[in-house]
Amino acid sequence: MQSVKKGDRVSLNVAKRIYFFQTLGGISLNADDQVSTIIPETATEEHLKQIAVALNNEHLTIGQPERTAEMPDRKSDILAILLQGRNKITEWIANIKEDKKIPSKERVKAIETLVALETEGKNRKSVIVAAENALKFIGGISMVVETEKEKLEIKLTSGTDEQ
Repeated sequence: MQSVKKGDRVSLNVAKRIYFFQTLGGISLNADDQVSTIIPETATEEHLKQIAVALNNEHLTIGQPERTAEMPDRKSDILAILLQGRNKITEWIANIKEDKKIPSKERVKAIETLVALETEGKNRKSVIVAAENALKFIGGISMVVETEKEKLEIKLTSGTDEQ
């Protein structure tokens, strides 16, 4: 069992629980309001035991909460992200990459849409590289783009017979 002490920062694992409340002197976390807090000096040994059990059950985590990403609903939402600037875009891509609560298919689709819109627009290499690295991490495959190329045909022969 993990041990905690007064002054440690604990965070709510919102994938498992949306709240964690203790009596007076303990901690109170709510996913809508406060996801992370420092264990106060007023916490009793009973409070610390309850927090340790919650850590074991993965309802709480030690430290800062996991990063969560906002998934865009439409192309216009992704365009709005692209207008925010390179640093904000790469931060959003990093959040999408690390947010395990969002299915891989949705993450890949959002990042591929971002890449397509970026190549049509400003075509910033740093944004495209960050997106491609995120796709590699997620395990996604970039979109297949057909291009017209000259067809090269090679005939194989064995001796004098053509195959």
